[in-house]
Amino acid sequence: ELVHRTSRPAVLTGRWLLSFSFDTAFSLEHVYGHHLNVATPKDPATAPRGMNFWTFYVRILYLGNRNAWRIEKRFLQKKGRSVWSLHNRVITGQLISLIWVALFAAADGIKGVVIFLIISMWGKLYLEITNYIEHYGLLRRTGADGRVERCQPHHSWNSNHVFSNWVVFHLQRHSDHHAHPTRRYQSLRHFEGLPELPNGYMGMFIVCYIPPLWYALMDRRLVRAVGGDASRI
Repeated sequence: ELVHRTSRPAVLTGRWLLSFSFDTAFSLEHVYGHHLNVATPKDPATAPRGMNFWTFYVRILYLGNRNAWRIEKRFLQKKGRSVWSLHNRVITGQLISLIWVALFAAADGIKGVVIFLIISMWGKLYLEITNYIEHYGLLRRTGADGRVERCQPHHSWNSNHVFSNWVVFHLQRHSDHHAHPTRRYQSLRHFEGLPELPNGYMGMFIVCYIPPLWYALMDRRLVRAVGGDASRI
């Protein structure tokens, strides 16, 4: 929510919160990469059909950080600044995370560091489970001119369930988020006739852990969602 805002204090707060998962790079890759490339092969946060969550998770750990570095490098080069400096938000973000490591170490030594690393990976795990279920298998078409079609509401999976909407501030109304990235999460709207998950995020998180169950539940639903059009998978 916060890293999508135009307010600098909001973005900085979002980055500090992401630093608990060593994931401040997400604020760059998500806003300037994912929103541009969603539902295309260029987007590491869009899982192709047949990719299980565990493979997706390892892939996003590498590609997400790589893409964030490339995005920040382009920004800095335009400003004539060195990539290897404290102007680089990828570097400063990792330094913030190291501050938490130092604080946990000061509180409880090696045990404290281990606890922090477990918390970090667990937080990142749930963030990427969310990405996995939001765009699994959906593809924007590429025209004869090589241009990718504009992102439309049907390029995201939605799940309009009351309880998990409360828990994640309507993030499950994901199509509206991609259509209007600056709209606040609590104001996201539901649309009928879009790809719909069979359960709320809480239930889908559990299914993600078991790839055969995920495929059995989602692959036929994916084909139905795109009307059997293979060019949209």
